[in-house]
Amino acid sequence: MKSTAKILFDARLVLEKPTGIGQYIASLIPELVKQAPDWQFHIIQKPKTFAGYRLDEWAFPNLTKHISSEPHMNVRQHITLPRLARKLDVDLLHYPHFDAPVLIQTVPVVATIYDTKYLTRPNFFPNLSQIKNRYMRFSYANTLKRAAQVMAISHATAQDLEQLFGKRPQPIHVTQLAADPAFVPQSAEKISALRQTYQLQRPFILSVGERRPHKNFGTLIRAYQRSAASKTHDLVIIGQPYQDYQELEDLIQADQLDSSVHLLNRISFQDLITFYSAADLFVLVSLYEGYGLPVVEAMACHTAVVSSNTTALAEVTGNGGWQVDPLNTAEITHAIDTLIQNEDLREQWVEKGKSWVGQFSWKRAAAETWLVYRETLHSGRKN
Repeated sequence: MKSTAKILFDARLVLEKPTGIGQYIASLIPELVKQAPDWQFHIIQKPKTFAGYRLDEWAFPNLTKHISSEPHMNVRQHITLPRLARKLDVDLLHYPHFDAPVLIQTVPVVATIYDTKYLTRPNFFPNLSQIKNRYMRFSYANTLKRAAQVMAISHATAQDLEQLFGKRPQPIHVTQLAADPAFVPQSAEKISALRQTYQLQRPFILSVGERRPHKNFGTLIRAYQRSAASKTHDLVIIGQPYQDYQELEDLIQADQLDSSVHLLNRISFQDLITFYSAADLFVLVSLYEGYGLPVVEAMACHTAVVSSNTTALAEVTGNGGWQVDPLNTAEITHAIDTLIQNEDLREQWVEKGKSWVGQFSWKRAAAETWLVYRETLHSGRKN
């Protein structure tokens, strides 16, 4: 294996809005570049990216940016990405999604897969056409078969992949994510200013995630509505709306919760951090997660966590948060009321979260990624 190498990293999934994949790319690449200053990095990114990820500030001597307007998840990339890899004379392509360009290969491909929700939970996506579903299944299978190495962001995702497609000759490498270093407790002044900006007069419970059906926000709202905490606290849900999904808006209107349940989107990266710090409790009761990054972000901001005891959330929350059955509204209500009404107990969970979240870091994720790169280059496998 060469002592130095060139890496092409496809960063087109850093979009104009915040996403888990965008956070993964934006946090991993700077750490990778710093850990191997003798290696050369080329990244492909879109012309506009979410400002909070600060891609415009990247100025590393061993990193070269290439701007591309080509959309992600398209058939053409099976030709255009290998062509670019050959033109740049790179040694490896890292593609962070399930539809890796592996039909034509000029260099080894490392793929990162986040989750399998489209295949294991198709009921969450009733508008997904059969053609797109088949393309996704083909893409997952093709990536697992032909990529030189495959990485997953949780053991739960790795297990799902093996159950769906069988074990690979090379094991799936699990590299867990971390909170951005910017997620730290914020000052009382910033919290006060945030409350004024968003007109939050009462303390609040927080949840974060795109408003998709599998995020289970409807059950959270019902649990909150039944709780004693609803008399003293608001509920804030931060996340982008999803297509024509309107269950939450309809529920809030039908139950006259407009003054206490707040659906927010398009907030700044700094405001998101402050929201975590200002919340008395963070709750994420998704029915499915490939990881659950908001959980570690909340812990990093020293906020007590309640989360689901299923899929990757159980793994990521671990001993750092109170785990509940996401289908049991009464259990969620009980956890909320117990922690809101008992400040000493809530602080104990804050301390547990602080201790637990310390194991997750982007420095560690980058080091584990470098091991995968070196293994790939050492083996010389293209597929």
